[in-house]
Amino acid sequence: MNEIFHEDCLDTLTNRDIKYDYTCFSPPDYDELNLTPIKDDNEYLDWQKNVYSKLNPSNNVVTIVTSLRRFKARTIPKDYQVFEIMQDLGYELITKKVWVKPKIDINLGERNNLYRYDYAMIQSFGRGKIKSRGTKRYRADNWTEDYKTETFDGVRYTYHFPETMISRCIDNFTDKGDTVYDPFIGIGTTAIASYNKGRKYYGSEIDKKIYDIAHKRTENLKNISNNA
Repeated sequence: MNEIFHEDCLDTLTNRDIKYDYTCFSPPDYDELNLTPIKDDNEYLDWQKNVYSKLNPSNNVVTIVTSLRRFKARTIPKDYQVFEIMQDLGYELITKKVWVKPKIDINLGERNNLYRYDYAMIQSFGRGKIKSRGTKRYRADNWTEDYKTETFDGVRYTYHFPETMISRCIDNFTDKGDTVYDPFIGIGTTAIASYNKGRKYYGSEIDKKIYDIAHKRTENLKNISNNA
């Protein structure tokens, strides 16, 4: 446990015998998969459904963070797309939270990506018997959390959520000692939040540069904990 795999999450989910209690993640956007909104909608949605169908957390809860997307004067309702996919897979919507992002990037003093809205939807889906602790920080419907672009080893990274935000979800849907899996773990924020909350983690990241950042961040965290 406490491992990030440098591979496609479909390889992790298909070829590795990993056990995990809870899944939370933000799926790649169209451009990260070299796809174009509207024109490639069917391919994008089929790909998501294929991945989500292979998720099997023992507590039967999957949390998915999505931002609506602007494209050619239209809004792509990515949250609703995810809702339909999960419903088709037999999941029910448990909760829907709104992550309100600052309009100004607190790290660079610039506006957030103009192709995305200044908020994101945090949807948690469940099927069968689920675990939910009803924690106080999770119960609020609107979450205001700092969002910032960060640079690691010269790589500027914008596709991530804050540790404080995802830790609310981890606190609510898991107990200490549980294992969290993020199939698109990016720079490792879910892993760090899990570790800091006394949980174990697995993650998958296909991009080697991003994987190296995640690996370095999590190994540094372990070293600090071991030397404390």
